[in-house]
Amino acid sequence: MSLVKRWVAICALTVIYSFAAVISKLRAFSLFRGPERNGPIILIGTFHNPNWVWAHVEPIARCGAAPIILVADEPIEGIPNVSNMIPPQWLQKVLTRAGAKFVWSIYAAVKHKPSMCMGYHVFPAGVIALVAGTLSGARTSFQVTAGPLELEGGGWHAENALLVALQRDSAIVEKAVMWMCRQFDLLVVRGREAEAFLRSHGCEQRIERITGSVVYPDGIDDAVERDIDILFVARLAEYKRPDRFVQAVAGVVEVIPEAKAVMLGDGPDRAALEQQIRELGLEANISLLGQRTDVEDFQARARLMVLTSRWEGVSIAMLEAMARGVVPVVSDVGDLRDFVTEDTGALLDEHDIEGFSKAMISLLSDHARWRQCSENARALVGSTSSKRAVQNRWFGVFSDFQGNSPTDASTART
Repeated sequence: MSLVKRWVAICALTVIYSFAAVISKLRAFSLFRGPERNGPIILIGTFHNPNWVWAHVEPIARCGAAPIILVADEPIEGIPNVSNMIPPQWLQKVLTRAGAKFVWSIYAAVKHKPSMCMGYHVFPAGVIALVAGTLSGARTSFQVTAGPLELEGGGWHAENALLVALQRDSAIVEKAVMWMCRQFDLLVVRGREAEAFLRSHGCEQRIERITGSVVYPDGIDDAVERDIDILFVARLAEYKRPDRFVQAVAGVVEVIPEAKAVMLGDGPDRAALEQQIRELGLEANISLLGQRTDVEDFQARARLMVLTSRWEGVSIAMLEAMARGVVPVVSDVGDLRDFVTEDTGALLDEHDIEGFSKAMISLLSDHARWRQCSENARALVGSTSSKRAVQNRWFGVFSDFQGNSPTDASTART
């Protein structure tokens, strides 16, 4: 049965990606060429985490380049310059959420004549953005939010049910998705590794490295007691490997019995983690607090931010913590290495549980080193990922595109 699911997924994804790439060739016909225009920007995606929305959507909306129309599963409120076009519930029931977003995005694009259609994650939002943008004559873009693993082997690492059904690498699907990627006018990545991956697969169009934005405090209140030694902020799901975090903390407790760790977030692995904590006797050391709206308060109290993920783009939670002087100890995955070095924290092989424990023990035991890493981490995030820095980057990108006709992807790329 698993083999049948795999081949169904391979066939479906290959057809979908190839279809989008072929549709993009319609730009060769004058009927689908958009006029020079400064219309709105349509953003397409699935946004589970409100903090993620504020980190990524808000700076685009506030940069002032154009009004934003958001096509998502649920409305996003409170961000100036953003209007929602949410597929009606009946359409989602008939076509599924992805199908409804596909239809609604095309409707929004034809109706509002956007200057750009941009999707978050390659499937399904990237596919939708390419098709909707092509049919409306708009420029097209997608954000590679999770780094190379979003595309490698066809993207089987993701949580999406169809992608998960691949079970392992598929050269066929990877070839199809990279063909589709080469048709976009703009690709947005979080760091150097993702850009290098795209270039190595023939993507010659414009690629911008832009992280999510974070609130950057003017200063750090040294009067606030950092009574949390180790902080974990992430979805409690397999790809974040929270089980490895618990194992690593167990190693710290062997040397520093009073060490205190806090885990913020929720997800399908929560029950298993609670059991793991009990079995390791860490109830006094690890507090599993679930989804919180006051994450910044915990960050202000933490010394270390630890991510044991098996894949990431650039973690917003990590950047937020670094902005508040928290030192990162993270897996060497995705583009985290752009921000985490020996000068700002510790970067480790994702499988090296003992290495995680030793790095945490070292930083917790050497206050002078922790302080220097804290100052370096904060300065780096301030220059690259503060709200102002990211807004300026987006304004520059959109200003370059506005007033110019869409690139003829069908003749420029294959």
